[in-house]
Amino acid sequence: MSSSGGNSTTPITSIDSATTLSDNVVPTAEQSASAFDFSRSLWQGLVENARCMSLSRDTLDLMSLARHGPKMPDDMEETSELAGYAKWHLSEGPKPTGPGNVLHPARLGMKRRWDLMKHELTECELSDRSSFGFSDSESNGLAIMFLAWSYILSVFLLEEQKTSFVYTEATAASGTASSADSDFTIDLGDASDEEYRWWSTLLSPGQGWKASCAKQPVWAVKYTGNVKFSFKNPHTEPLSPDIKPPSSRQAVAFLARFAAMYDLEGQARLALSMALTIPLHDKMMSTIQLPKPRLVKLEEAPPPSSLIDKEFRLLSYYMVLSSNPTFLGSALWSVFWEPAIDCNLASSWCTPIIQEIQPLIESEDLETLSHVLAQRRPGVAPLWYGLLACGITDTVSAIVPFLEKLYTHVPTKFMPEVAVWTDSPQSFMDLPGSGPYVEENKVSRADVWRLRHEYWNAWKGGIHFRNLPSTPFQPFGAVDAEEVELMVRGHLQCPRHEWVYSGFTWTTRSRIELTHEPRVLTTSWKQFEADSRAYTPPRGAGEPDHEMDYRASKRAVGDMFRWAATEMDPSGKHIYSHPWVEMEAHLAMGLDEKQESDGPVRLSELSMDRIKEWVVNSEGDIEQVPEVGEAA
Repeated sequence: MSSSGGNSTTPITSIDSATTLSDNVVPTAEQSASAFDFSRSLWQGLVENARCMSLSRDTLDLMSLARHGPKMPDDMEETSELAGYAKWHLSEGPKPTGPGNVLHPARLGMKRRWDLMKHELTECELSDRSSFGFSDSESNGLAIMFLAWSYILSVFLLEEQKTSFVYTEATAASGTASSADSDFTIDLGDASDEEYRWWSTLLSPGQGWKASCAKQPVWAVKYTGNVKFSFKNPHTEPLSPDIKPPSSRQAVAFLARFAAMYDLEGQARLALSMALTIPLHDKMMSTIQLPKPRLVKLEEAPPPSSLIDKEFRLLSYYMVLSSNPTFLGSALWSVFWEPAIDCNLASSWCTPIIQEIQPLIESEDLETLSHVLAQRRPGVAPLWYGLLACGITDTVSAIVPFLEKLYTHVPTKFMPEVAVWTDSPQSFMDLPGSGPYVEENKVSRADVWRLRHEYWNAWKGGIHFRNLPSTPFQPFGAVDAEEVELMVRGHLQCPRHEWVYSGFTWTTRSRIELTHEPRVLTTSWKQFEADSRAYTPPRGAGEPDHEMDYRASKRAVGDMFRWAATEMDPSGKHIYSHPWVEMEAHLAMGLDEKQESDGPVRLSELSMDRIKEWVVNSEGDIEQVPEVGEAA
């Protein structure tokens, strides 16, 4: 699905934005209104559709998360962290017509390193609402199945690490149907002793089991016990204290039998999606709020289907994406970016989103919100369903403040490899653009920014461009081709670059590198760009909107142009002098950091000197800017 639903569209060319929007940093009232109306129409449509949707067995397609991404390395013995990097190559196409010395080497992504273990367990409890019910089942077993998947994910990792695990208590928690303190009674049918012991452990306060090492897997949780469970126990004799916790595969069999008994198989994917978001909740120090269970036992339960086992076989793929909170955050937050919106129109784009989804958050209608965001980016739909089914957590509470000012404590750094794994671009830098780079001797700044990042190692001063800008919205305007630095200018005559993901290379403790190629070849995002609803801001000058809250736009513009500050283009002189960019203040901060730090600073001394000289020479050329709620 495109970023804008099923509306008919026309392609966005690389110069559309540049030729229709002037280089005024603060957009005119007409331009703001146009972007606002575009956003409002799109998000209102998503909300209207969402109100007609319901959850069913076929709602979630978790397997989409395993098509392009890597699985965990085969040799994980005693491995407590993962490290690796992605690789891209240029797609085959016409030979460049530019200078013969223009090279197109493979592109290596940043090396990622993250922990698989943690000291503190993530808390979870039952809410008083039985939300996220499925239309094709009378039961709601998401909370119970979530706890089961948490165990399965954790133990699967421990098995790969060759680490043992044990029950923390010598005997099972007692519980009978007549327990006076019980809030919820579960009938496990003719469950084996091992099965009974496992379920009673999962649904008792605390963790109930643990790894035999100091740290626990990132998916491990502890149940607060705010609702007490008991079990119909057909066994008359005490369980043996020698019963060991099940392997991950045995636990999957227990889960499948339980799901078949209560018609819960269709909910297994959502429960797994919920468990996959545990590392992000842990990063945010949130308590997970699980939907209140409702169990209706089938009179004649069918044999378990293969659905849960199929998901188990893909667990290693899901765990790579899930184990890194920044991977999760970058994928989730991609829904709020629109490729047609320039950075100075971010506020006009984000304000209607707030107006549409804030009431859903305040009323705790998270099921409708999950349908809204799932439509927006189907590639990350399972993650949004999973996150929102965990209740009003700190991550959910951060959505509206982020849209107001494009800042959040949720880890949302853009990850190009995660964009590929989820088939959901996160930034204009992920897209190739279309058409020739140069039109009428002009190059869009978006293309210049892309080329600088692609070839950051082509010159000594380019190291800064290895990191992506911290805002997803593209820079506005265009520059003369002659203004582009020589190290990049040679690529302007190339056919448009389209980078193809080659795979992810794991780096092991023994310094052996193992490359994992995608299970399914990645597809081009040219169609994503073409399907994105073409938005063209009105031309011309005019007054800005005096009522607009410009915080999001101010941050987007500042982040975008400060990123490019070491290679300022003369035609953008007024932009870098503008208060939204605050280049002079940024320069002073950078110099202070240089004086206080023993290590290297972000910008080289030469680059700093160039910026200082440029800022001094452009004094008095500052475009006035409105504060929040004002306009120039």
